[in-house]
Amino acid sequence: MKAWTLGTWGLFLFLLYLLLIFLISWGSRRRWSTSNDYLNASGTLPTWAVALSFLAYNCGSIEVIGMSAMAAQYGVQALHFYWIGGIPGLVFMAIFVLPVYMRTGARSLPEYLGMRFGPRVRLLNACLSLISTAGFSGVALYALAQVLCVIAGWNFLMAALVSASVVLIYVLLGGVRATIFTSIFQLFVLVSGLIPLLLLTVHFDAVTFAQRSERWHLWKPLPLFSPHASLDCTGVVLGLGFVISFSYWCTDFVMIQRALTARTVDGARSVPLLAGFGKALFALLVVLPGVAAPALLRGAQNVSFDQTMMALMSFAFGPTLLAIGAAALIASLMAGLAGNVSGFSAVWTEEIYRNWLSKGRTEQQYIRSGRMAMLVCLLVALFTAYVTFNFRDLMELLQLIVALFYAPVFAEVLAGVLSKRTTETGAFAGVLLGVFAAFTMQIALWMGHFPFGSQMTANFYTALLSFSVSLIGCLVCHGRKEKKAGAVAIAKTHCDFTIRWTPRLAVLSGALVVLCFLLNLIWW
Repeated sequence: MKAWTLGTWGLFLFLLYLLLIFLISWGSRRRWSTSNDYLNASGTLPTWAVALSFLAYNCGSIEVIGMSAMAAQYGVQALHFYWIGGIPGLVFMAIFVLPVYMRTGARSLPEYLGMRFGPRVRLLNACLSLISTAGFSGVALYALAQVLCVIAGWNFLMAALVSASVVLIYVLLGGVRATIFTSIFQLFVLVSGLIPLLLLTVHFDAVTFAQRSERWHLWKPLPLFSPHASLDCTGVVLGLGFVISFSYWCTDFVMIQRALTARTVDGARSVPLLAGFGKALFALLVVLPGVAAPALLRGAQNVSFDQTMMALMSFAFGPTLLAIGAAALIASLMAGLAGNVSGFSAVWTEEIYRNWLSKGRTEQQYIRSGRMAMLVCLLVALFTAYVTFNFRDLMELLQLIVALFYAPVFAEVLAGVLSKRTTETGAFAGVLLGVFAAFTMQIALWMGHFPFGSQMTANFYTALLSFSVSLIGCLVCHGRKEKKAGAVAIAKTHCDFTIRWTPRLAVLSGALVVLCFLLNLIWW
């Protein structure tokens, strides 16, 4: 294979790209009167911008590097993470979850849980959000550094430090508005780099490894229930399609933050549905080249799964397209990293620093605290980036983070929304029990007591366990002298399933569900 290098032309395009995102960040600046303007920008943006940034954040590091690695391992079964693992959760988020947030006026998940249960639960979930967001940031930084290592020839530490510095500068410049508008620009750059790769990698001999039937079917190769297999239907449907998907879309701080920046209630509810159409089709740009990778890169040496996308670009592209493709990867990865960094900053400042450590300060002091938190997040992310080397691909670590920290929180949210009897003690104990059960199962797996067929299958069943334990704990545990939450809090945070349907909501949600069904039927 030819050498992986950007060359002079590629370096020029890369620097031009950096200049453009700095200009967009500067142009998105406002004079911030409150820390919310800088850290959350709630209710300030048009629906089209929010939907595109919502899609761009999710189609960043996870989708491009991680899903191409999954496709190289499992074939088109990687599409499960887009369709079964995406669309049902997005529809549930739009129909049930966002109206509850908006009815309460909460700007984040911890704030909502504080209204429903109390300050202890709010603090616990803020801490879990910090841990999971820092973990996501580390994986994004790892992926970004891998791109520069392979394509530009840098060493990993240098690539990680440069990437973190660039993201820190443009996030500091414009706050969350900068991450939103730069992510929209990055999404278009990403698509422009991936379309040529799809066209240049789908033409291969039908008898090659890439065309084996088990690599081109979503459901046929999967056993119904077999934890010893690399993937099975039970784990995919219940572990991924229900627990992990719903947990991510309904509790992830950055996802909720992005949706709530829409100016209207109908606009916010439309955001995940509009993004769902883009996600369903975006899957083909990433997965199909990854499926072809084992055949096309057969002669490559020392190419890890996480390097699949970069290796394909080096194989298929000339100097100009390689430069565009490199900028596309860097664009998508920076969007994901910047989103997590700004989310970490908002959680720290609004949930912990303002509420517990330093009340009554000026808004400018809270903004400075948020900026300092961005730096801390990137330092923690640098450590987490090195942890990622212990997994076969970065998706294994990402799904493990969701199973450990998101699934118990989703059970807590579900218990609080559906049952008026769930108390603060129950919610607090349920989440802790779920996290403990998940860690116990993973430690047993690493010690060889649970021989799952793959780390990914283990993640799915860990998510099921943590969700179930947490839900039971939330519903069963009660403090001896604890009173129920106040009637006002329950009325505002409890879901009565009276859904205010609008024509746009009905059409979008119905069309998205039908699209998901048809895509699974076609690739059966």
